Amino acid sequence: MASKVVRWIALCFCVASILCECVKATYTTNHQYNPAAHNYALDGLYCATYDSDQSLQWRSQYLWTAYCDQDGSPMGASLCGKCIHVTNDVTGESVTVRILDRCENGGLDLETEAFSDIDGDGKGHFNGHMSTTYTFVGC
Repeated sequence: MASKVVRWIALCFCVASILCECVKATYTTNHQYNPAAHNYALDGLYCATYDSDQSLQWRSQYLWTAYCDQDGSPMGASLCGKCIHVTNDVTGESVTVRILDRCENGGLDLETEAFSDIDGDGKGHFNGHMSTTYTFVGC
């Protein structure tokens, strides 16, 4: 029953944000950025060129993700620092993350902690990926 409620909430969130971009069935993997161990330095990330002057509070406010446009076009600098609300399509669990990197898997590459936060059934870790829905939100 709780699972149905969570899925309903996720669906309502997506429908309510129809004016924003809501992308379904996104291939989502995890990546071990481990930002706390590196004092949230953006070294080596695509967005470091654009966001390295941001405060520690800004860099540590949200978990991180790499963004990979599903149509195959490269991610541009305009997406650096933007936030997305990501929902596991199976469990309905969700998390808000900040885009600080780019990848090439045609989906999202969530920081391991964010991936774990929405992988309540463990199938994402078992399979090495999960299907998610995301919506751009304000940070």
